[in-house]
Amino acid sequence: MDLYEKIITPIVIKKYRNFYNSLANFSKQSYRYEVKKFLLSNGDTLTKEQEQQIRRFWRCYTNDFDISYHRYYINRNGNFDVRFIPDDLFAGYIDKYLNNREIECGIADKNYFDMYLNGFKMPKTYLHLINGQLLDNNYNFIDIKTAKNILMKYNSFIVKPSMSSYGGKNVQFYNNYKYEDLEKLFRDTVSKNLIFQEQIKQNKNLAILHPDSVNTIRIMTLILNGEVITLSSSLRLGVGKNKVDNASAGGIYCGIKDNGELTNFAYNTKGERFNVHPDGGNFRQCKIQCMDKVKEIVKLAAQRFPHFRLIGWDIAIDEDGEPVIIEANLTMSSLDVVQTVGGPLFGEHTEQILDEVFNSNKKNDKISLDISQYI
Repeated sequence: MDLYEKIITPIVIKKYRNFYNSLANFSKQSYRYEVKKFLLSNGDTLTKEQEQQIRRFWRCYTNDFDISYHRYYINRNGNFDVRFIPDDLFAGYIDKYLNNREIECGIADKNYFDMYLNGFKMPKTYLHLINGQLLDNNYNFIDIKTAKNILMKYNSFIVKPSMSSYGGKNVQFYNNYKYEDLEKLFRDTVSKNLIFQEQIKQNKNLAILHPDSVNTIRIMTLILNGEVITLSSSLRLGVGKNKVDNASAGGIYCGIKDNGELTNFAYNTKGERFNVHPDGGNFRQCKIQCMDKVKEIVKLAAQRFPHFRLIGWDIAIDEDGEPVIIEANLTMSSLDVVQTVGGPLFGEHTEQILDEVFNSNKKNDKISLDISQYI
C-alpha cells in the first residue's frame, strides 16, 4: 500500500493531469478556431489603436488572450468596449471560477427545481421521471397507469429532459392527445429523466412577434459583495413554426432596455443580423412592462443557489402579465445571447470580477478540465 501511494499514485495522477490539460488546451483552440472560421466576416475589423487598447486592458489579467471575440462582439453590438468577455476565457476560467461545476449536474436537474424554488411562480409540474422512477408532483412514487390518468386530466402538457438538455433539444409538446398517445410516449421513451409540465400561455404582448413559441427573457444574475445584482438581459424569440425560442434551435435574440423596450435589431447564433423579425414583425412593437418585477424575482431566486454566483434565468411572462421562472442555467449561460445585443456581460463590474478571477489569492490559474463545458 505504501509503495502504491508513494510511487504509483503520483505517476497516475500526473498522467491524468497531462491528459486533461491537453484536452482543455485543445478545446480552447477549438473555441478560437470556431470564431475565426465560422463567425467572423470580412468587415469585422478594429483599428490598431482599438486593438492596442483592448490588449492593454486584458494584459492586466492574462496573457492567454485572443482578440477575435472582441472583433465579433464590437462589430455586432456597434459599440467599442474593451470589457467584452471572450468566450474561451469565459468557459475556461471565469465560469468555472464563479460556479461550482462539480455539483452542477445534480443541482441542475429540472425535476428538483420545484423544491429549490418553492414559493416562486413556475410552470405547474404534473409528473417527474427520475432515474426511471415515476413520481407525481408531490414526489410520491406512482405506476404508469396512474401517470397516464394524471395526464389525461389536462388538455396539453410539455415534456422535456430534466438533465443534460440544452437549446430546447428533445422538448415535446402534447395537445388534445388521446390515451393511446400517452401509451406510445411511455413505451417509446428512452430517457430516464423527464419532467412533465403545463404549457404556459404567454402574454399577448410577447406573442406579437412570434406566437408559436413561448418567448422568454434571458437575464443574468451575479452574486457580488454579498448581494445579488442583475446584469444584461435579452429576449429570445422563436422563428417560423418553431415551438422553442432557443438560438441553437433557429431562434433569434434582441436586447432589452431598462424601460422594457427592445433594441431595433436581433441576431441568431451565426451572428446574422435582423432589423425586423424574420416573420415580419417590428421589434419596437413589443415592450416588456414588468422588467422591474422580473429583476426582483431573479434576485430573490438566485439566493437559493449560492454555489452558482452567475446564473442565466429564462423567464416567461404569462397571460396575466406575471413573470414565470422557466429555467435556471447554472453554468455556461449563453454568452453571445447577452453580449451581442447587450454589451459586455459584467458591465461596470468587469474589472472587479476579472481581478478576482485572475489576480486574487484564491484564483486558479489552470484552465478548466471540464471538457464537456466546451462541447
